[in-house]
Amino acid sequence: MSETMTGLKKDVETSRRRLQQLRDEVRVKLHLAGKDLKDQWNRLEPRLDEVEKAAKDLTEASRVSLVEAAKSVEKFLNSLGSNEHKIHHTK
Repeated sequence: MSETMTGLKKDVETSRRRLQQLRDEVRVKLHLAGKDLKDQWNRLEPRLDEVEKAAKDLTEASRVSLVEAAKSVEKFLNSLGSNEHKIHHTK
């Protein structure tokens, strides 16, 4: 395997693991979240499945898609964190 392909494979795997970690963290926080946040997640999560499947191609496009998906999940996760005070009041 070429050095470029090895680096790409490593980047894709690292990004895929990060995306899975973020997804797990979101699921934990969503357990306490309100319906509107859960609806947002339900729209975002299927796209993550598609990105993870595409990552098996080990292309630059799949690497970029994984990075962008992780950014989307991080943004969503941050919105959960900023809504924690609202979440606890809606329980």
